[in-house]
Amino acid sequence: MATMREVAEYAGVSITTVSHVINQTRFVSEELADRVSQAIRKLEYRPDQRARSLRTGSTETLAALVSDISNPFFPKVVRGIEDCARESGYSVLLSNTDESAETERVNLSTMLERRVDGFIVAPSIGDSDALENLIRHGTPVVLIDRPDDLPVDQVYSENERGAYEATKHLIDLGHTRIGIVAEIADIPSFRSRVVGWKKALAQGGLSPHTGDLRQAGLEVEGAYAAAKRLLSGSDPVSAIFSTNNLMTLGVFRYLKDAGISCPQMVSVIGFDDPDWASAFSPAITSVAQQPYEMGYKATELLLERIKGDTSPPKTICLLCELRIRESTGQPAADSPLSLD
Repeated sequence: MATMREVAEYAGVSITTVSHVINQTRFVSEELADRVSQAIRKLEYRPDQRARSLRTGSTETLAALVSDISNPFFPKVVRGIEDCARESGYSVLLSNTDESAETERVNLSTMLERRVDGFIVAPSIGDSDALENLIRHGTPVVLIDRPDDLPVDQVYSENERGAYEATKHLIDLGHTRIGIVAEIADIPSFRSRVVGWKKALAQGGLSPHTGDLRQAGLEVEGAYAAAKRLLSGSDPVSAIFSTNNLMTLGVFRYLKDAGISCPQMVSVIGFDDPDWASAFSPAITSVAQQPYEMGYKATELLLERIKGDTSPPKTICLLCELRIRESTGQPAADSPLSLD
């Protein structure tokens, strides 16, 4: 690997000039800068990032911690983070917490040891002591997806409004029994979606029946079991609101296994709009979030903090869009479902 001295000799300039060109610490004439740049390309010189971080106190690296990278929502968030970071000369280290507070604690510590300049975090379920300690010590942090009362910048979706619009769409179609598949643990975004569901029912003059709210645990298998419970017995629901894309897969897997046609026998609406939603048969009516924008805007906020922004914490609430497709329709007049 070429050294800075070799670049200087090739370009016919001093090592100091090469340093100024690379680090942009002093004006260098266009002619000299071009010679240095050509030498760098010719010799394939790569700056020693470790040495540079010791000089500047910055690694130009960000950490992104997401709760479940297998969820199609998060890769788009990460793409937004990476694109914004790259435009500012930063790289990104990605970590998956698997919804574990302990894994989050370990990963936060590991990233801190690597001297990252700041964190973008989708908080896991459970104790957030490690995250709170990070913030208390002044480390730049931006929260995404799941709003919290921590005093930092946050970017998340308009969850309550999105859920309200989804439920209202079903009510407008004539549904009076609308079940919901949700994670009812301590996740603010899902609590907001349940609130939106309840608000739409109340405004439509409806009340949820006992058992119309089913917990699915953020997983396909849990949603499968939840859909089975909602559609079994003598008084099943005529529509299901699924509050994330993995749960929606679980709901449709149960419909297929049980031989229940959608939307002829039951309507389904999802929250999240992954690429496969429109390719499904039937194409899935969904509440679309803005995952790419969430990651991009969170990174913009983080970079502002790293550069010294000391203004009060900012909150960005991104709009959701209801995308009506084939999986929702009017309820069957003769209530064809009665599964025991």
